[in-house]
Amino acid sequence: MPLLREINPADGIRGGIWRITENAEELLDNLNLSSSETIVYASFRHELRKKQWLAYRALLQQLLSPLPSNLSYDANGKPYLDSGSHLISVSHAGEFAAVVLSENNAVGIDIEKMKDRVERVKERFLQKRELESIGSECRLEQLYVFWGGKEALYKLQGKPDVDFKNDIYIHPFDYLCHTNFECNATISFNNSQKDYTLCYEVIEDFMLVVAF
Repeated sequence: MPLLREINPADGIRGGIWRITENAEELLDNLNLSSSETIVYASFRHELRKKQWLAYRALLQQLLSPLPSNLSYDANGKPYLDSGSHLISVSHAGEFAAVVLSENNAVGIDIEKMKDRVERVKERFLQKRELESIGSECRLEQLYVFWGGKEALYKLQGKPDVDFKNDIYIHPFDYLCHTNFECNATISFNNSQKDYTLCYEVIEDFMLVVAF
């Protein structure tokens, strides 16, 4: 199984990155899907979507071997384990799948392939002060820390009415000088404010961000 490696962004939080080299049938052979999962899997038409969906289940199964329960989704599409043993978040892009889990605290994860076109849409997800904090050097990577960070925080929150641009704020950070590859973020929503940490890293031409 191509578990690329495990990740441990903070105490009590662990995850993994999976490079998808198998076809869907090979992944399926190593999983024991529930009847409801089998129905969902049968609804997919594209091979890549099938492989990504199966890969993060295979990764979760390897991280929590044996898997304590089925993976389900709430009304907002947020994944959870039926057993409640861990809080989880999943992501996939291209040939990568990623999972992060915690026994106690909500977590979020996002992996994105970095493409220049993000420049054309940056105003849609960044506040003015966030845009002004991004330097010219390693600009693409910085934009994807912001994009992936907001995606990971949105997943962590699990509420579709959180405004991606205005409710989630990523504080300025020096991408070139942060040797620990962390930055801070705040979600302001329903008259409450909570602070979070983001851990990020570049994997080939992908950006991985974990929020906790």
